[in-house]
Amino acid sequence: MKKQNKTKKWGQHFLKNTKILRFLADSLGDIHNKIVIEIGGGHGELSKYLLDAKKLIIYEIDRDLAKILKSRFKSAEIINEDFLKADLSVFKNNYYLIGNIPYSITGEIIRKIFSKDEHPQIAVLTMQKEYGEKILGKDGNNFLHSWINIWSKIKKLLVIKRNNFFPTPRVDSIAIKFVFYKKPLIDDYKSYENFLKKIFQYPNKNLKNNLKNFDLSKVDKEILAKKPHQLSFPQLINLYHRLIS
Repeated sequence: MKKQNKTKKWGQHFLKNTKILRFLADSLGDIHNKIVIEIGGGHGELSKYLLDAKKLIIYEIDRDLAKILKSRFKSAEIINEDFLKADLSVFKNNYYLIGNIPYSITGEIIRKIFSKDEHPQIAVLTMQKEYGEKILGKDGNNFLHSWINIWSKIKKLLVIKRNNFFPTPRVDSIAIKFVFYKKPLIDDYKSYENFLKKIFQYPNKNLKNNLKNFDLSKVDKEILAKKPHQLSFPQLINLYHRLIS
């Protein structure tokens, strides 16, 4: 009972399909000369496929699991700490990241790593399918999709059915690969973020209403009649440059 309660507390669902685990590790590419950071090592389900890294660092918040990892992987650095508190700036963006993200803190992890000082070169992340589909822009544009696209290329790897995890979650997961640019596509990313907040504040209104405080004379009426989710990413970038930069 105690173990189940701890698992529930940390939102842990351990991926048990070895074929998928190996595929996710391989999706990082060649890691022989790379620092690899894993979010939540668990019992080492994924960690054992990452040992070829130049240096493997595993963040595991559960003290008992951290002990297991230390006993299993002598060559890895096991940090019994909340990943959200990690200072990733020390790696100067020169690291790879991988992990099966707890559903409850996915947004916090995304906000942490999609930043100038802490982003990796490549990330392979497994997350709740619904959240991942927002990142991919499956049902149209949204704040998350528009924000992440200035930081990285996004690639859907695979949908992972819930029965591949223990304990079994209520929903399916999705694995996504992010290949980060050396710098964001827009230099003044803070300005861009504020622009996105205005655009998507009222998603059911058209852009003419959402941007009524801007000089819209340079924007096509066809664009202004659209709702935010109907814009493609290139259209949104073009709109930003016309109105802000």
